[in-house]
Amino acid sequence: MRFRATLILVTLFIVAAFVACLGVVISPDALASQPHSRLFKAATERASVSGKISAIGDASFSVDVKKGQDSVTFQFLIDDTTQVEGRLEVGAQATVDYRTNDGINIATHVAVQPSNSSQ
Repeated sequence: MRFRATLILVTLFIVAAFVACLGVVISPDALASQPHSRLFKAATERASVSGKISAIGDASFSVDVKKGQDSVTFQFLIDDTTQVEGRLEVGAQATVDYRTNDGINIATHVAVQPSNSSQ
């Protein structure tokens, strides 16, 4: 009788521990406590464009890119990892390799050909 009671208690303890662990794993509160960015990390897109530099800021610049008859302006941020070949100046042609994070274009590599006015 004692053996059977002990076996039942141990079995109940193991089942209770399993259910408790399972409850923590699938609990909505456990997911809610995690930062959203770690749960659903947006994919980083990489691309490249070529065009004429139209504006330069402290840590950003714009490039006008021809798409058929239309011109589209791309804005880029410059960070510590951005490699720039040449000198950024308005009117110069540039090829920009960039990544997009949360809709923000961050230049990774910029190759600038001097504008005609600086030659």
